[in-house]
Amino acid sequence: MISMTLLLTLSGLIWQGQAVKPDIVRVAERFLPPNAELAEDYSFDYRRGQVSRRWPAVLAAHVLGAESQDIVFAYYSPRVDTIGKTLFVSLLHFDGKDYEQVYEVSYRSQVLFGPEGLRLLRLSDVHGDALAVMAGIGAALGGHLDVLVWRDPWGWENVFPPNGSQEYFYSLGHDGEMRIALSAAHHPGADNTPAPEPPPAWFRWDGKAFVKTQ
Repeated sequence: MISMTLLLTLSGLIWQGQAVKPDIVRVAERFLPPNAELAEDYSFDYRRGQVSRRWPAVLAAHVLGAESQDIVFAYYSPRVDTIGKTLFVSLLHFDGKDYEQVYEVSYRSQVLFGPEGLRLLRLSDVHGDALAVMAGIGAALGGHLDVLVWRDPWGWENVFPPNGSQEYFYSLGHDGEMRIALSAAHHPGADNTPAPEPPPAWFRWDGKAFVKTQ
């Protein structure tokens, strides 16, 4: 007879095609270095002009391939209230027995920026999830967007054009086509007033790169 402890261990490791998923936040916390903390992501209520929900910046993903069991998470080291902090984005891969860290990128003196600053995108002709990272120094200077795609054997490659001083971005997937809008305008306030100029800049994924359309 299988012991209850072993059964719980197996159920925590079996992910793909099973009802039980591992606690991905707890897994990510195992890989935090000393004096580090997970970043937070959030959603924004545009009608009320305020943050509506916060959660740990940890995602279950298929980065290394369409069927891979991966975890992506963002953290700060040292802690976010310490001078000289760095934002790290880390990739964990399940090797059949446990998770291991396989890649990491860093953003010196930056924080996860904007609503859903860490999100997954599905791009045509990419065999796995792309990772969108919105990072910046602070609200006064805005942030910049990277879209990271896994290129074996080199690792993550940023496929989004250089940009900066952005306040937030929209990602719209329709009929297999991904479009992204970057906006330098601040969020609408409590009265839901329209965002001021400049208008958003739109980019379209053409299967190989993001191309600016307007």
